[in-house]
Amino acid sequence: MSAFRVAGRFVAQQTVGRLPRSGARLQGELAINGGTPVRDQRYRPWPKSHDASWWRWFSSVGPAFRDVFLSGLEGLPQTRQKDFAAQWAKYCGCRHGLLLPHGTDALRLALAAAFDHDGLDYGGEVIVPNLSFIASATAALDRRFGVALVDVDPGTLNIDPARVEEAVVAGKTRAILPVHQFGQPANMTAIREIARRHGLKVIEDAAQAHGATWETGPVGSLGDAAGFSFQSAKNLASGEGGILTTNDDQLFDRAYAMHNVGRLRGHEGRWEHHTLGWNNRPTEYTAVVLLDRLSRFESLQAQRARTFALLRERIAACPSVTPLDVHPGVRRHGMYMFVVRYHRERSGNLPVDRFVACVQAEGVPLHQCYVSTLAQQAALHRIGERHPDYIRVLPTPVADRAVTEILYLPANVLLGGSTDVDDIVHAIHKVEQHAQRRPA
Repeated sequence: MSAFRVAGRFVAQQTVGRLPRSGARLQGELAINGGTPVRDQRYRPWPKSHDASWWRWFSSVGPAFRDVFLSGLEGLPQTRQKDFAAQWAKYCGCRHGLLLPHGTDALRLALAAAFDHDGLDYGGEVIVPNLSFIASATAALDRRFGVALVDVDPGTLNIDPARVEEAVVAGKTRAILPVHQFGQPANMTAIREIARRHGLKVIEDAAQAHGATWETGPVGSLGDAAGFSFQSAKNLASGEGGILTTNDDQLFDRAYAMHNVGRLRGHEGRWEHHTLGWNNRPTEYTAVVLLDRLSRFESLQAQRARTFALLRERIAACPSVTPLDVHPGVRRHGMYMFVVRYHRERSGNLPVDRFVACVQAEGVPLHQCYVSTLAQQAALHRIGERHPDYIRVLPTPVADRAVTEILYLPANVLLGGSTDVDDIVHAIHKVEQHAQRRPA
């Protein structure tokens, strides 16, 4: 985009965007049918999670990038990487952190290190919720662990401890991989108790739950190890990236060697490889970005929390959608997304894809969430056909229904305020009213 167009858009947002808006946008024809949208994003764009500024570039990020570039130390000895990892580990109440290129790397190394498992033979079975991003399953499969896909809690859509208990097979089940879905911690009190009774490891999939806290402590410190993601959509992001956190010294040492082509921590001679390992080292540039954004993470989460609470309160005026429950054990939500269930019968029986399209046309970035369970994914079907011993699917009626009705607003929307919340509610209510007036 040219500098003239950027300047023109800025002027439009500062002038037209500040003018009073017509009441027709709330009561008139739907925007998808040619009416005035509730929010014209050309003049009133949604907040951006990517809060870059020239001042920050010139004062901190740019000089740090320059130092890395000029030093030639863009990877090893990982000075900035270890600095960020230590800060994030402390934030999560952990002794150790290991910065990695992706969140998936964090999960697969956590599993491998928890059992000192080289992945050259079958490693047993890991219990995974059937409602999650596919990496929750493929990280285990990559290290030759089988997966047992279980159902989720009807209120929170996090892994259901009762279904976990039913899935345990003595001598086969090795670990539980609870996913802190959409920023909400799973019921870790119940999960830890099940793990204790059956002698299982717990690996937290914390990819979506930065800054979340359960009643027993921060996410990342609640299991034997955890994996976070810093992919570009996350609340703390570096484009791509991940981190493993743990309080287990031996697990960390094994994970460290695995990520550094088998070199033992403290004995890292270039040609010394003591265990099977891979090069899962990120660059120093990734650490520069994360260190800068970590310095503002808490203030952004505080803003998200205020808007999250306000949106939960005001969206009650819209009968077609209901937010997910928040478990009483949650001390702090991670607010990665604002997720709701769509009730088609309360909105003139409007199909979910049409409902979403209508709300989007009103200027609100509402999207369908997972549209299939893990068991319904073609990739896992294919693996199950080729290697049936690696995929076990238990009955998951809650997850099966959820993928037909869950919708979300992205986390950047939560950086807005009261006026933004009003626009969301007005847009949904406007679509509901028109849908209810449709001829049968």
